[in-house]
Amino acid sequence: MKYGLHFLLSCADDQWPVARYRATVEQAARAESLGFESVWPVEHHLNPAVSISPCPSLLLAAIAERTTRLRLGTAIVQLPLAHPLRVAEEIATLDVLSGGRVECGVGRGANPTHFAGFGVPMAESRDRMTEALAYIRRAWTQERFSFRGRFYQADDLTLAPRPVQRPHPPVRVAANSVDTAAWAGRQGLPLIVASNVNPFPVLRELVTAYRVARAEAGHDEAPDDVTLLMPLFVGESRRAVEADVGPSVRQYARNAAAVAEPWAARAPEAERPRLQAILERARSMTYESVNEGSGVLDTPDACVDRLRWVREELTPGRVICWFNFGGLVHHDRVVRSMELFASQVMPHV
Repeated sequence: MKYGLHFLLSCADDQWPVARYRATVEQAARAESLGFESVWPVEHHLNPAVSISPCPSLLLAAIAERTTRLRLGTAIVQLPLAHPLRVAEEIATLDVLSGGRVECGVGRGANPTHFAGFGVPMAESRDRMTEALAYIRRAWTQERFSFRGRFYQADDLTLAPRPVQRPHPPVRVAANSVDTAAWAGRQGLPLIVASNVNPFPVLRELVTAYRVARAEAGHDEAPDDVTLLMPLFVGESRRAVEADVGPSVRQYARNAAAVAEPWAARAPEAERPRLQAILERARSMTYESVNEGSGVLDTPDACVDRLRWVREELTPGRVICWFNFGGLVHHDRVVRSMELFASQVMPHV
């Protein structure tokens, strides 16, 4: 398996955004020297306690200048919230700046606050994502392109610059539901799933639905068709790990519950059971529950055991490690955990 880093960039009231960004770039640069393969910041809006990362491509451009080999992934671009021409331009520019290292993770988005802030009807999210993705791929691959859709139109346009990678940067689709996972499978698009949203038993269902749909649509098997994002932290002892990450887990739980409660209340009836389950998991989240059901915050040996189990159950081609789950772990402790992972976990899984 390949290993990447995830960056949410939560920013508490007593944290400074400048310091959070500088630490993130430093961690990415250190990750390359430790043997990590990629980095994956989010797109999130309008809530600094959850994230101050509204523009992942800008952060990745800064990381590109400090690295030479790291793949630069978006986790994710929320396609319904932006014009696809702008997305196509930004990702192509990042691919040029980095010499062809971009991985384009995309998704519908699911936070009602985001859709309200951008004035986009949430009920249109799936159709907008599907149409935007078709537009973007056409813009990347044709010298001149036109497009006629329900939401977006183009008439004989030329994208400048064009991406370095051919036919275009790899596209991966984030899925938090069986429906989206099956849709990605039918399209033959690689998948991103997250264990902090859906615990491992649910992920097994999503990945199975994805691979069945992919096979039924006639797409060949791919060794890196599934990317798994999961909370992860490694320390010398369990007591030391809990001291480092316990407050951060509690912070994440508070933020997640505050976001999920109005989200679940305003969601369409069909979506409410799934969102209510996410809300209940957020309310009850502890260091122990994360370690048992959705990640590994433990010693190197425990991490090796869990990742071997993940490899057998889900067979992901890549694991994106979320070392600062909740955002309160000090930079030095994050780097130390990355070093332990690289020296005592990576060689064994």
